[in-house]
Amino acid sequence: MNKKQLQALLAVDLRLVNPQVTDRYRKKGKTGSELTKKLKMQFVTNTLLFMLIYGFTMIAMNFSKMPGLFTFYVGLFILLGLSQSISGIYNIFFAGKDLASYLPLPFRQKEIFASKILIVSFNVIPFTLPLLLAFFLTSWRSGTLLPLALALAIVVFLIVLTIILFLCSLIVFALTKTKLFQEHQNLMMNILMGVTMVIAIGGIMFMSAGASSTTVDRPVIQIFLPLFNIFANSLSMESGLAWIGLLVILLVLSGLLKYLIVPHLSEQLTQTNTLAVTNSKSHQRVRRQGLKSILDAYNRQLLGEPNLMLQVITNSVMIPIIFIISFAFVKVPANLPLKWSGVFFVAGLAFSGITINQASLVGNLISLDRENFEFIKSLPISMKEYLQRKFKLGYYFQLSINTIMILILTIILRVDLIMVLALIIGEIWGTYLISQHYFVRDYRLRLTNWTNITQLFSRGGGNFTMMGTMFISILLGVIVIVVYSSAILFINQAWLVNGMVAILIIGLSSWIWHNYQQKFWKKFD
Repeated sequence: MNKKQLQALLAVDLRLVNPQVTDRYRKKGKTGSELTKKLKMQFVTNTLLFMLIYGFTMIAMNFSKMPGLFTFYVGLFILLGLSQSISGIYNIFFAGKDLASYLPLPFRQKEIFASKILIVSFNVIPFTLPLLLAFFLTSWRSGTLLPLALALAIVVFLIVLTIILFLCSLIVFALTKTKLFQEHQNLMMNILMGVTMVIAIGGIMFMSAGASSTTVDRPVIQIFLPLFNIFANSLSMESGLAWIGLLVILLVLSGLLKYLIVPHLSEQLTQTNTLAVTNSKSHQRVRRQGLKSILDAYNRQLLGEPNLMLQVITNSVMIPIIFIISFAFVKVPANLPLKWSGVFFVAGLAFSGITINQASLVGNLISLDRENFEFIKSLPISMKEYLQRKFKLGYYFQLSINTIMILILTIILRVDLIMVLALIIGEIWGTYLISQHYFVRDYRLRLTNWTNITQLFSRGGGNFTMMGTMFISILLGVIVIVVYSSAILFINQAWLVNGMVAILIIGLSSWIWHNYQQKFWKKFD
């Protein structure tokens, strides 16, 4: 493989995957190789910071004595890695529009594949990084010297990550080769999205059905036990068999990709993208039922992009559930008195802060218009009404997801009905306020020339910012709920505490609502 050509392709994809960061560096005068180095350092810095965030939590866990907890975390983040890889591969390979630019250039198929799969890995690594920490901590706590433990963890992590990427590549490329997919791309990707989400979320909930405390081990997940033996019993027969198994799986997947997928890469991508355009044009029918109905139909049509919905549901459902299970899973006492309803209302507000982020639908609806947004601005219609209808679509969508998640969690935790209602009311109001923030953010950072959906989600900081914001939201939410709960528990005048909190929430909510009305919505009057 020509390393210079691979590096050139990788540099191009690095610029495309995070256009906001690229533009920021270009404004500072960074170009060429200097710009590429800055983008690489941005990725390395984000990775190290994310390791620190998770490191503070996982350092207290002695995985070497808790194989069940080790296999739980491994299963948790492998499932998330599989979900992110499938959506990332579809986005980078099939949803992008840069293939035509590569065809006249002297790039070989394997170089195009390698550069794109590396970019997918850059997006997947932040979601699977806790695996590396679990591997290292298990090896180190088992008595392995620090440098050897780190090297062993890195090697196994890279092998596992490569297996995940290769397996998902085979799944996506095999699916796109079928005649059924080529005739019904959106339907098939929606089915794949649904199956992936059901397996991932179902797997997470199944693995969570065990001990809820990090001081008590969980049931061992046998399929991941060989990985535990590699680190806890490095010189044992079990460890050797686990190494052989990993290498065999890696070689088999590599061979399948090399001989079945890579030789026909350009042909398959061209055929799939051509059929996608043909099918989308042949199914465009607009029923003229008035301006509002047409605008609503147009906005709903934007949701037909399957890779969009996969990413939105992943970031609004899977990642928050993983964070909640990992850091903030507690047992709720039964038969709580009414004075605790305020705590659950605040918990609903906090829950909204965790589930709504830069990858939520409401935070990308404006940019989904692409160049159509400028055309719509030129029409003799009210932009305020157009944006309000677009915001309502995103808000109701996010509200539905949040409400369903709360109902599932409260049923599992057996929360009292009054507290469930307080939680939902808090979630309704929190979802509205936070949706306003991300909707305005989308307008401010709107991007009309994006080639794949990942570019929209990476605006303003990328995956690290999203994960960091979610982690901080959980941390602050836990602190506020603990302080509030302590006040209710130890202060006799619970009505006074609830009253003060109510006044604070009303005042802060009014200020936020008024601020967005004056600084955003009013300028469209």
